[in-house]
Amino acid sequence: MGAVYLARQEDIEQDIAIKVLLREAAQSQEIVQRFYREAKVISMLTHPNIIRVFIFGRREGLLYLAMEFVKGRELREDLRTGQPMDELRVIRIMKQACSALAEAHDLGIIHRDLKPDNILLTSFRGDNDFVKILDFGIAKITENNDSNQAKLTQAGIVYGTPEYLSPEQAQALELDHRTDIYSLGVMLYEMMTGRVPFMAESPVKILTKHVFEEPVSPSQIAPGRVSATMENIIMKAMAKDPKQRFSNALDMFKALVRREQEILTQKGLGADANWIPGGELTGMFQAIEVPNSFKQRTTGPNAAPHTPSPTAQVASQPGYSTAPDDTMTVAFPNEYGAQQLQARQDSSKKLILAVIGVGIVVLVALIALIIVLLLQR
Repeated sequence: MGAVYLARQEDIEQDIAIKVLLREAAQSQEIVQRFYREAKVISMLTHPNIIRVFIFGRREGLLYLAMEFVKGRELREDLRTGQPMDELRVIRIMKQACSALAEAHDLGIIHRDLKPDNILLTSFRGDNDFVKILDFGIAKITENNDSNQAKLTQAGIVYGTPEYLSPEQAQALELDHRTDIYSLGVMLYEMMTGRVPFMAESPVKILTKHVFEEPVSPSQIAPGRVSATMENIIMKAMAKDPKQRFSNALDMFKALVRREQEILTQKGLGADANWIPGGELTGMFQAIEVPNSFKQRTTGPNAAPHTPSPTAQVASQPGYSTAPDDTMTVAFPNEYGAQQLQARQDSSKKLILAVIGVGIVVLVALIALIIVLLLQR
C-alpha cells in the first residue's frame, strides 16, 4: 500500500522517515481513510516510547506522513535464535511497552497489531533497549464511534498477525484495549521461552488455537527459566476471557515491577540494576536502595505487619548510608515514609517550643534585673 523513504532536512541536518501512500492504493477510499487515521492516531500520542509524527499532508497527489527516523533493530531480530531472553532484559523492554500503551489506551487508541516486528529497540543515553512502538496503521480509535471508524471495521474481517491475535480479535468480535494486553502476553511468552504459544501450518489453524486451546505453560517449555510469578503474569495476560486479564496496561506494568523486585532482591542487586536511561521521561516507577539496618523491620521475626509495596516511591531518608556494601533492594509503603516525616516534624516542633520557653525565662530575668538596678538608684 505504501513505501517509506529515508529523507534529510539539510538545513538542520536531521534525518526523518517519510511514509508515502502509493498512487494505486490511493484509488481505494478505505485505504486512504486508514492512512488518514494512522496520521490522526500517531499525532495524538506524545509518549517517548512511541514513534513521533512531524507532519501529515498531500503534495502533487501523494499522501505522506513525515515521522521520526529511529536507527535501531526490531525485537524480532533478537528472537530469531529461538532462545529465551534474559528475564531482567525482558522486563525492561515490556515495562516500556506497557507504559506507552497505557497512554494510547487512555486516549481510546487500540494498536491491534502488537508483535516483535513492531517493537523497535534503539540506543538512548547508552542503553540499547530503548523501545519505540511502530505501525499504528490498523489501530482502532474507540472514542466517539464515528461513522468512518464503523466503515473501516467491517464485520467478519480479521486484521493483525495470527500468532499474536487475541481470541476475540481472531473471531472478528468487538474489541477494547484488553486485546493489546493479550498480544503483550504472547510476546512475553515468546521472549521467556523462545517460541510463540501457538503454531500451525496455516493462519486459520493458529487463530483456532487462540480461541479454543490453552497454551502449554511457559515453565514446561523452558524448565528452570520461568518463575511462578512470571508464569502467572503471562497466563493472566493471555486469558481467553478479557475480563480475566489485567484490566489495563498499567496493572500489567506493576506486576512486572513486582517480579523485577523479586529478582533484584534474590540476586542482591541495587535498585538501579535494571534502570533504563530515559525512564524518568516515561514515568516508570523505580525502587530505592535502603540500608541493611532496615532488614529487621521488613524481613526479621519482628517484621512490621504490612507487606512492602514494590511500586511505592519513597525518598531516601537523610542520615543513612546507601553504600553498595550496606544496601538491599526494597520499597516501603508510603505511610512508612509519612510516619518518619511526621516524627521528625513533631521533634522539630518540640525543640522550637523548648527554645522559645528558655528565651522567655531569660527575658523575664533580664527585665527583673533592670528594674532592681533602677530602684537602687
